[in-house]
Amino acid sequence: MLWNRSLVMIDEETKSLWSHLLGEAMQGPLKGSELEALPAEMVTWEAWKREHPQTTVLNISRMSRNYVKEFYRRPQRFVFAWVKGGQPYAAGFDTLLKNPVLNLKLEKSAVVVTFDKDSTAAHLFSSVVNDRALKFVADKQGRMHDVQTDTIWNSNTGVALEGPLKGKTLKQLVGIVSYARAWKVFHPNSKTVRPST
Repeated sequence: MLWNRSLVMIDEETKSLWSHLLGEAMQGPLKGSELEALPAEMVTWEAWKREHPQTTVLNISRMSRNYVKEFYRRPQRFVFAWVKGGQPYAAGFDTLLKNPVLNLKLEKSAVVVTFDKDSTAAHLFSSVVNDRALKFVADKQGRMHDVQTDTIWNSNTGVALEGPLKGKTLKQLVGIVSYARAWKVFHPNSKTVRPST
């Protein structure tokens, strides 16, 4: 089912209806209940397999035609979005294409948004390592380095590959790829983030 052009899920146990963009039951016995949000990936198979070579996959053929890279041919239609401290935020794909590593200070928390244009994968990580907020700069494809220690990081996994912080992992936070219009309908007070000047 759809509500405001957005997916509605139904649980088998209570038949409650859930909004996937809110993570909340909108109708039924569980109305008002919220699901625990977990980080997830929306990425090309090629990019996923490169990072996780042992993975197997369930191929749903009727869906695969619809979600190829050309799906994002108009990047201004899409956002990578999240909620932090009760405040919704969104970064447009058009912004992320120009800024594949975006350092932000939100609700007194330092975060970094990373974007891989080839796989259209977006991630949200905490920038804090060992109680220190790091600032990141895009490096080669799929990599970034922090300004403070010059450690090289995988921008898709948040793992430190080389340098003083090698082996550390940035904490991944929950974000979702959405149509910009749908995100705004469900989160009318959402703030659009852009690179600081």
